[in-house]
Amino acid sequence: MSFLLRFIAECLFTVYSVSFLLYHRRNFLMKQNHLIFFLISAVINWSFSATWGLAISSHYGAPALLLIVLLELKGLYQMNPMQLLFESGYFVAVLYWGRGIVLPVFALILNQSVHWVRHNRFYYPVAWILSLCMILVYNMLFRHVIAPKAKVETFYRSKEQIRFVAIFQVCLLGYLLFINLGRYYGVDLPWYKISHIISCIICFAAQGLLVNRGIRNSSLLEYELHTELLQQQLERNLRHYKAYQKYAESFRAFKHDYNHMMTSVKSLLSAGEYQKAINLLDTIHETRHKQVPVQHSYSNNNLLDSILQDTANRCEEQSTQFSANVYLPAGHNISDIDIVRMFTNLINNAAEACAKVTSDSERFIAITSRFISHNGWLQIKTANSFHGKVLIRNGIPESTKPNRDFHGLGLSIIDETATKLGGIMVIDVDQKEMVFKTTLLLPVNIQQWNKKDRLPVRGG
Repeated sequence: MSFLLRFIAECLFTVYSVSFLLYHRRNFLMKQNHLIFFLISAVINWSFSATWGLAISSHYGAPALLLIVLLELKGLYQMNPMQLLFESGYFVAVLYWGRGIVLPVFALILNQSVHWVRHNRFYYPVAWILSLCMILVYNMLFRHVIAPKAKVETFYRSKEQIRFVAIFQVCLLGYLLFINLGRYYGVDLPWYKISHIISCIICFAAQGLLVNRGIRNSSLLEYELHTELLQQQLERNLRHYKAYQKYAESFRAFKHDYNHMMTSVKSLLSAGEYQKAINLLDTIHETRHKQVPVQHSYSNNNLLDSILQDTANRCEEQSTQFSANVYLPAGHNISDIDIVRMFTNLINNAAEACAKVTSDSERFIAITSRFISHNGWLQIKTANSFHGKVLIRNGIPESTKPNRDFHGLGLSIIDETATKLGGIMVIDVDQKEMVFKTTLLLPVNIQQWNKKDRLPVRGG
């Protein structure tokens, strides 16, 4: 009977560990040879369960399991240190807190010590099974109610929030380990068991509240960033409108003078004064360039063109070479807000990187697009110069600014937006040539694509 109960408990532990390891495929990129690492991890976790059971209350059991799970996640997924600490801490803490509730309850009901329950061949497997059932239920609630995938992604991106929760979670685990030392010194009275149960319940509640708070703060942080981007775009649109208004007024004034000048040209031609007519035409041409500012067209999309127009003016002020030709074909599913989110972040990152380049001749930003008609993919490439060394972590360059949690969100938002649209973002850093390249591949509905669409005039 005890063997059967222990076998059921080991199966439940394996279900918990396997579901925990597989769950993160939704949120993180898997490393190469992840299947091998997964099989090794599953065997290690089963061995831990079969050998130690839930005996993680000792001085070394919980830290050992914490280290094991951390290494397993590191071998399986592309996670940063705080993400690893949070998830491995979650795995061990939930096990420890769940066990810390059920075992003292059994001890109180049986009027025995926790130590006696742990060494009983019948009651301990039963307590183990009940602990794991409670843990599996809590894990399901945590993953679907407290931290669902739609919300937890922003939490994973916020380094400050996940750092705070991960460290606090490990501290709660350490606190319970310290409290649990009381049973080694004969403090196994009813009040001690009750206080241990209450402490574990408080830890569960604190963990849920902290993660919920971290998700909410992360969402507010990204909302603040989105609001700032929209405000910047509104300012761009206003500048673009004023520039166009100035262009229209200048052209109207030139057109008024142009009619009189052309009358004079006709009179000179009629009188045979060809040289004077040629000189007057040259004067008209020079006057047009002086009075009417040149308007470049960088895109066939008005919103995107205003972003690129403003970038061109910004680059001119910073002595940065700028060229752009971005054509959005009919059938694309990129909304206006997605255009703002992707291109504003792309351009801001490129402009800030170029600003650190000391030589004016080496500063450049180039944005191009290509529609691959045979498979319906829109390719948008951005290249810019940079200075220093770029550190890539989890496929995203780390921000070098003091407030990394705010400024490091740009490329993550681009990647998230591209993924939402069914595309991908690829980053290539040429450290030798000091060129940072970003490529966006976005799907386009070929049936709606109009082959008669023409590319806009290339600006520079």
